[in-house]
Amino acid sequence: NYIDELVDAKLKLLRIQPSELCTDAEYIRRVSLDVCGVLPTSAESEQFMADADPAKREKLVDKLLARKEFVELWVMKWSELLEMRSSINVSYKATLLYFNWLQEQIAGNVPIDQMVKTLLSSKGGTFSNPATNYYQMEQDRLKTAENVAQVFMGMRIQCSQCHNHPFDRWTMDDYYGFAAFFAQIGRKPGSDPRETIVFNSGSGEVNHLVGGRVMAPKFLGGATPDLKGRDRREVLAEWIVSNDNPYFARNLANIVWAHFFGRGIV
Repeated sequence: NYIDELVDAKLKLLRIQPSELCTDAEYIRRVSLDVCGVLPTSAESEQFMADADPAKREKLVDKLLARKEFVELWVMKWSELLEMRSSINVSYKATLLYFNWLQEQIAGNVPIDQMVKTLLSSKGGTFSNPATNYYQMEQDRLKTAENVAQVFMGMRIQCSQCHNHPFDRWTMDDYYGFAAFFAQIGRKPGSDPRETIVFNSGSGEVNHLVGGRVMAPKFLGGATPDLKGRDRREVLAEWIVSNDNPYFARNLANIVWAHFFGRGIV
């Protein structure tokens, strides 16, 4: 899991520092806050400082990663990134199921690429398949495209909605071509009035703001895929987490790095 690996990478940096620069007292405090978001108790600190085992720092890391607070901390962060909330479109029950789904993914150490692929290609009822609530939290296809680009690729493409981006490579063609992946999301009521069924409608297009021409779905900074007989979102989800997309892994690693070091690499 990439989070575990980056946690370990940071802690290796801390371990190689001279003891006078990173005492055991400082170490347990910093590591506990970074990994679990909590301060160590007095008893935990005293026990750690009295431990003569040269591998005690590594063992502490393993112990912290196994705590429920580690999961809760990253569930909180992902809940914010995914804009998880109840609203006029999303019932309290659907929101709770969505939150529980996210918690199960992180607690189960599901790889982030697998989790994101499941999320972006999700279909079915917002109760029976809680990941579909992602498409209920935001129903505007243009804003959905903007959110996906920003959260999963680290790209702000909003400016390109009405003009070519002045400070980045993205053009209006890029913007509307990427948004076209979300043009065929269908929604209908479930048997329970609080539930919505999300499905591939098989129809619907995005038109360019200038001239109104229909835009073919195109990967952001990538190719125009063959979509014949396929759900556009599934094709996009496969590309986003693939090696053909240079932004996904870099962006998520940057999010984690920013958490542990206070500032992202990029």
